[in-house]
Order: sequence, then C-alpha cells, then structure tokens
Amino acid sequence: MNWLIIAPDLKNKYLKDVENFLENKHNIVPYEIYIYNGISQAELFDDLKHVTQSTHCIILDAASMSSLDEYKFMIGVLTGKGVQTFVHFSGKGSRFELVDSGRYSLFHSYASVEVLLSSVDSEFERFKAEDNQKQALIQLFTMGIPFTSDCFATFLEKDDTENCELFFDAGMQVNARTSEGVPLVCVATRSDCSDKVKWLVENGADINAVSKDRGYSAVMDAVWRKNFDLTKYFIEKGADLSFVSSDGQPILVLAVGNGNLQIVELLLENGADPDLKDSMGMSARGYANLFKKPGMVELFAKYPPKEV
Repeated sequence: MNWLIIAPDLKNKYLKDVENFLENKHNIVPYEIYIYNGISQAELFDDLKHVTQSTHCIILDAASMSSLDEYKFMIGVLTGKGVQTFVHFSGKGSRFELVDSGRYSLFHSYASVEVLLSSVDSEFERFKAEDNQKQALIQLFTMGIPFTSDCFATFLEKDDTENCELFFDAGMQVNARTSEGVPLVCVATRSDCSDKVKWLVENGADINAVSKDRGYSAVMDAVWRKNFDLTKYFIEKGADLSFVSSDGQPILVLAVGNGNLQIVELLLENGADPDLKDSMGMSARGYANLFKKPGMVELFAKYPPKEV
C-alpha cells in the first residue's frame, strides 16, 4: 500500500500522531505533501506524481485548505484515481462531501484525528487484503495471464506454487470450477498434486464437490488415480464414501475395478459399503467374486453382508 498524508504545513500538530500510527503500528512509511497559500506550480506538480501513485490518503486540517484551488485540484485527482481518503475536517459547521465509489465511499470525514485513526485501524487488514488483491491482478495482467479458473487449473496441474498463490491473492475462489465443470480440488487430484490438494482444502475447498464431466468427487478421483495417500487424506477430512457417481458407480466398485487392494481395504476399514450396487445391479463384493480379483475375495469375506 502507498499511503499519503496531506497537511497544511510541516508543523501541523496532528502530523506526528499520524506518522507514528502508520510507521510504528503498521510499518508504513507515508509520503507527505503540504498545500498552502502560495505553493509553487513546480512543487504542486512534483507532488502530483505521489498523489497518483497513492492507494490511501489521510488529510489533516482540511478546513484550513478547503478554499485553495490547489487543494481542490488534489481532491479531484484523488477522486479520479479512486483513492480511499480519510479527512480530518474540524472546522465549525464544516461539511465534507463524500464521493460514492460503488462499494465504498471514497472519502470519509471525521471531526477528530483520534476517531479517524481508530477507524483506519479497524479496517486496516481489509485495506491490505484489497490492495494485495489489486496488485496480484495487475501482476497477472502484466504477465499476460488471464484471470480465469481454466488458466488457474493449468498451474494447478503443473504444481506451480508461485502462480497458484498469485491467482489466490488475486481473488480466485478455491471452489471455482473449470469451464467443463471440474472443481479445482478435482483438477489437482487428477494430477496427483498432493500439496496443491491440501492447500486448496486448507483454504476452504469443498472435498465433496462433484465434477460435471465424470460425476466424481475428489476422493473418487483419488481412487481412480490409485493414489492411496490422497484417498486416505480425503477420508481423514470427512469425504463422503456413500456417494455414487453420476453414472451410478459407488466408490468401492471403482476401487475393485482398478484392482488396488490397499485402497479397497482402506475404504472398507472406513465404512464404505461393499454391497452398495451400481447402475448394473452389481456390488463391489459381486465384482470381486465374479472376476476372482486376487486377495479381494478374502478381504471382502472379513466384511460379511449386513443382516436385513
């Protein structure tokens, strides 16, 4: 963030309080400009570049500057740049017009510096998050990278941590889907990108979201990939093992078809139903017996059918 302070002069009695607040409490070194009667055009235009580069501004003793054309000019620049501005306007009977930026008013007026700083302090983390998001979007734009879920998915598939985090900082939702309807957590699972799967889940991704292409949840994608570690991870995170895919396939049927005995055992140990039937009317136990899958018949025997 680039913070700016506008004051009538260097000796303003509130200046030190604001400097200490920004520098000591929030580790921000602000740029300061002074607007007074008689300011030279050269000084004004030298200050202008700092105004245009600022993201947030605190104005002190606005009442003492409000009649100056140079001050009005700076207010116009702040408005045009959409700079969030906090105005100390304590003149008797004074009034400061607020400019509506859509989501928030650009200008916020306060009768005391103490209340102004308290207000800024309460919203500081939001300001920082919004600025980080804006900078991340600018960086993506500068790099020529579209801010789309499909593009984000390609970086997940490449296990590209730097660019994935850039998308996340820019505001990409972890529960977004690709244009084909595949949840991002499924994208990472299908690429065996365990770190990215865990990163998405830790940031709120829904592990039971269902893809529109295969009709699988993330844990089913892990089983399909024969990825024992990710299957176990999703189970530990509470994945639904009773889920049936859109083509009528229970997770144990998928696991038996893949022939991974270790994953089949893991699913059985965690309550997956060996007798849940697929769209063909067959269960995982039935397929194991039908195709005499090595070791699976014996494994299913440890989990006898429940009495009806």
